[in-house]
Amino acid sequence: MPRAVPCVLILTALCSACAGAPAPRESAPVIIWPARCARPAAPELPRLSGLDLLESPRGYALLKRRDQIMRDYIAGLSDALDCYEAQLMPAEPPAKAPAPGDD
Repeated sequence: MPRAVPCVLILTALCSACAGAPAPRESAPVIIWPARCARPAAPELPRLSGLDLLESPRGYALLKRRDQIMRDYIAGLSDALDCYEAQLMPAEPPAKAPAPGDD
């Protein structure tokens, strides 16, 4: 046992010198708390029930009205998404650092 102790210490010292460089530490992720953006309320669509024919003038007018309501709703949702995306993108792109040797 007493002869093994110096051998173990020498082997430990030699093996620890063979270790590679520590792995680079990644930076912590950036947490963004976006402001709440306005979103449109879900629309109440006119009912199509009770129509004799969908192709009638009244049915056509109801379909056009429903289509317009849905287009307005989709535009409002798109505006809300644009609001959130605008908060995530920086106002200016980061300045590019000059490369070494560029004068």
